[in-house]
Amino acid sequence: MTQAPGSESSDQFTPLRTASPGRRALVLVLGPLLWLVALVVVGAVVSRYRAVEFGLIVALIAFALSLVVSLVARRRRLHEERDADVP
Repeated sequence: MTQAPGSESSDQFTPLRTASPGRRALVLVLGPLLWLVALVVVGAVVSRYRAVEFGLIVALIAFALSLVVSLVARRRRLHEERDADVP
């Protein structure tokens, strides 16, 4: 169902069950690890070209930003879960 622009919905997404601590840790570790693997592979394959250095710098910056966003999102999620548990 669509809503008119500017109207706010009081409905909020509530998961049926929260993610297990193991799954959250796996996502937190696996995401940045995949970024590092991709950076190493790209660097190893095309290490001879100067343009690739620029691309690797951009990818490194994107990796750093994604890590920060992941940590902030995790902190907010934990905070919201703690607030939801308090009556």
